[in-house]
Amino acid sequence: MASEGLPVQAACRLLDVSESGFYAWRSRPPSNRDLRHAWLTDQIRAVHTASRGVYGAMRVHAELTLGLGLTVGHGQIEMLMARAGLKGLPGNRRPRPRHETPDRGRSGFACLHPIGAKSVVGHRH
Repeated sequence: MASEGLPVQAACRLLDVSESGFYAWRSRPPSNRDLRHAWLTDQIRAVHTASRGVYGAMRVHAELTLGLGLTVGHGQIEMLMARAGLKGLPGNRRPRPRHETPDRGRSGFACLHPIGAKSVVGHRH
């Protein structure tokens, strides 16, 4: 908010934080998590570029964990890819085999109890 032209004092009052806390936060070095996210984003971008933009989060995760031996969760890969604006190509390019069933009329099933026939069990349909 302060970077958008709103005075720091008003932004701090609106967000219910102290001004000294804001200035301390602004001058603080990046956290370990921020550093790891930046490093992982570089790794993700390298794998994504090497795949010519084909790999999505699942394949990038597999490449990082199995190929490079990194310990990272797939949710973190999805989050960092979304933040970096990286997406894989959708779908599978290989045609899937179609299972063909013999034609048995309209429904494909034989009728066990024709309409109007009495039930053997004794209840109505």
